[in-house]
Amino acid sequence: MPKFFRRGKGLIDFVPAVVDVTAPTDTEIGAGTPLTPAVATITGFQLNNSPIPTPNLADKFTPQIEGEDTVADSSLTFNDDDTDHDIRTALEKGTSGFLVFRPYGALPGVRCEVWPVTVTGFNDEWTTDATSAKAVASFAVTAVPTQDATTETP
Repeated sequence: MPKFFRRGKGLIDFVPAVVDVTAPTDTEIGAGTPLTPAVATITGFQLNNSPIPTPNLADKFTPQIEGEDTVADSSLTFNDDDTDHDIRTALEKGTSGFLVFRPYGALPGVRCEVWPVTVTGFNDEWTTDATSAKAVASFAVTAVPTQDATTETP
């Protein structure tokens, strides 16, 4: 498998509705808000499992069983824009929808991830450092993400 650089290839969109989370359509994604050009940092958005130890008296080794699945605090940091407010409007606190992560770009029939989310806050990031203005959108992941979805095939 060839290696590639995700920046410049991967896409992230906030989509208001997805009928089938295993196969978001071009129409559904097109009805959303493209976030990619403004994304500076991605935090969280990783499904984790907390294994449960199951010791037994007959063995020195403590095996584990699969435990609960969780997602760490998740957020997107954006390069702020003082003229275009589409992202702020789409990601207003309390808004629910889906983040569609397309790691291989807008190719048909390839793997993508669909994360059901609710925006828990959208805040300016204040600093006196010599850096571009940033804003942070925080998310609650509201259901199990579909990490092996496939984009619509023609």
